[in-house]
Amino acid sequence: MEVMVYSENEKLFKELVSAAIHLNASKVTAAVIGTNEDAEKAAKLTDKVLFVEASQVGEYRPKEYAEALFQIVKASDPQVLLIGGTHKGNAIAAMLSVMLGEPSVTEVSDLKITEEGLMVLRSAFGGVAVAEVRVGRKLFTKVASPKVACLKPGFFPPAEEEKNGSVEKVSVDIKSTAEVLEVKEKEKGVGLEDADIVVVAGRGVKKKEDLSLVEELAKALGGVMGVTRPLSADLHWMPVWVGMSGIAVKPKLYVGVGVSGQIQHVAGIRNSKVIVAINIDQNAPIFEHADYGIVGDLYQVVPKLVEMLKT
Repeated sequence: MEVMVYSENEKLFKELVSAAIHLNASKVTAAVIGTNEDAEKAAKLTDKVLFVEASQVGEYRPKEYAEALFQIVKASDPQVLLIGGTHKGNAIAAMLSVMLGEPSVTEVSDLKITEEGLMVLRSAFGGVAVAEVRVGRKLFTKVASPKVACLKPGFFPPAEEEKNGSVEKVSVDIKSTAEVLEVKEKEKGVGLEDADIVVVAGRGVKKKEDLSLVEELAKALGGVMGVTRPLSADLHWMPVWVGMSGIAVKPKLYVGVGVSGQIQHVAGIRNSKVIVAINIDQNAPIFEHADYGIVGDLYQVVPKLVEMLKT
């Protein structure tokens, strides 16, 4: 079985390769839209690279990139196409699935091949549940189009550079229908998914203003702060959250402050090296997954921790 992988994000690309290996792919093919250097990097991770020079496609636009990727797919015969679940990747996958005549599925956290075909796990009902979904028709039928799945970052380890794959350049003919007038770079800080230390506020935090208490702990530890889904999706205290349906993290140190430890959240922190939980409820589920636990009122515990860290 051939699995093709594509992502504009180098780190996520490596995770896709691991996911392809997880599917027991006999051949892992990389789809690359970029430079010769990008193709050579991909060749160290995969068996074969199908490469389109970015100059042939032009500035990033989902439609043009989907068309380029469509032509790359047609130059091979993959049964599964894994795309990085970024904003760009999800947009490309949606358009590509129409061109291929096969559905695409996003928000994928795990996947496997069964007799029924490609089965994936993805968040459902706004992240409060996990659904197992079959993608399209069964594999290995007369239908040649690959099954398309967009994987969320952080759920597979990055693959090692152990290959010496071949590189084949694919010539594409892309007709642009739009013109980019201006590009503004977004200010970038250390993202939750890349942080070595993550401190997360849960429902135990009573008021939005009290997030400053958790943020102070994060700064004292040299890390970044996040929140759970209820504080983000329900209360709108922050735009994104940590968890299976939000951002999956794998820091060296995770600290949950007032986090109960629902399964959807735990799934998003499972790759943390050390998990510390602070909760007033000694029966909170988070303690079942924690390496270290502090049973106590976060409004008393956190200030004392900050004081100790600053001395």
